[in-house]
Amino acid sequence: MIQKVLFGLYVLYCFEVGIFLLLFPWWEQWSQNSLLDLYPWLRVIMLNNFVRGAVSGLGLANLILGTWEIVHFQRYFPKT
Repeated sequence: MIQKVLFGLYVLYCFEVGIFLLLFPWWEQWSQNSLLDLYPWLRVIMLNNFVRGAVSGLGLANLILGTWEIVHFQRYFPKT
């Protein structure tokens, strides 16, 4: 029973991180970061659309992983 709960939390974590990484690089808060004010060279890198796309790609990968885990749920917990 506890393994199924932990599995559900893992899948929920995958979806939560995936949605956050997919959307956050395109929000205004991404560019209004005090760390970027301290390091101007980091601002150039983090505001590059290729970097934003790469972070969004990691989010998409997390969403795909969560979906894959749900589809293959029976493999981990066969009915007895």
